[in-house]
Amino acid sequence: MSLPKLSLQALEAFERVAQSGSMQEAAGEMGLSISSVSHHVARLEEQLGATLLDRSQRPFVLTREGREALHHLSAGLSHLRRATSETAIGGLIGTRSLRIGIVDDFENNVAPELAVILAGRMPGAKFAISMVLSHQAADLVRKGDLDVAVASRTEDGGAGVVSDPLLRDPFVVALPRDGEHDAAGLLAGEGALPFLRFNRQHLIGKQIEAHLGRNRISLADRYMFDSVQSIMAVIANGGGWSIITPVGFARAQGFSQGVELQPLPVASFARSITLLSREDFDRPAAQAIAGLFRQSVRRLAVDPVGTAYPWLRDTFGLIGPDA
Repeated sequence: MSLPKLSLQALEAFERVAQSGSMQEAAGEMGLSISSVSHHVARLEEQLGATLLDRSQRPFVLTREGREALHHLSAGLSHLRRATSETAIGGLIGTRSLRIGIVDDFENNVAPELAVILAGRMPGAKFAISMVLSHQAADLVRKGDLDVAVASRTEDGGAGVVSDPLLRDPFVVALPRDGEHDAAGLLAGEGALPFLRFNRQHLIGKQIEAHLGRNRISLADRYMFDSVQSIMAVIANGGGWSIITPVGFARAQGFSQGVELQPLPVASFARSITLLSREDFDRPAAQAIAGLFRQSVRRLAVDPVGTAYPWLRDTFGLIGPDA
């Protein structure tokens, strides 16, 4: 049986429509017209000889054949995307040394995947990945202790540092999945459930405290943690609530079944995850590393969290040329 001549853009269009249920949203993500996306999906259906989307419902839902096709096509696209970036990394870095710093938000998922890919492409090179704090990352890059760093963006990287935006990570309310509490009541200080703070010395803690201050919200100071995993564990056990980000939620998946996310009932705010690199570091190499990061974080955090909480799809997402 000969294979149909499938367009990669048609495959991506179908994948994005399947994920969002909307031609319009997929068109916006791809920078195409709605009619172009619709044409790509219709052409794919014609080539496969199957109806992939039930267009009688809004948002669109996948047919049985569509679910089957999405499973296989998404896996293929993921391999193609990774292969493209891996090839770029291998060709650009060669035998050079590479020192990467990554904030611990990605220690459990994205960092191990990057380590496997880069170590495989650099068998004869010096290579290191270390965990860093966001407020220290720019200085470590500037001083030459790191070549690149993935960190939460501060005001700017400063002289000698180039920033590539990677991810918009909004703040949300995390509370026990018991249905007894709501975000508005918790922020108003109602009930006995305590607020679980991040360490105020860390950038994420400072960002949350600043936003609470802007909204004139004062919460009792009882618990403070360095790690989102500790916070998620306490929440899952019914012992408190917090303000975290989807990245933190994805990192602590072991506790996610006992935790529910809700939108902030006050003005929204978000942090930006960026790739910092020295000005003299190879720009194509930095951009290829950024591409690898975006691919990994899309698969390991953005897509699964967006599926579990569709209301986050508009605010939690990748930033950059290959987003």
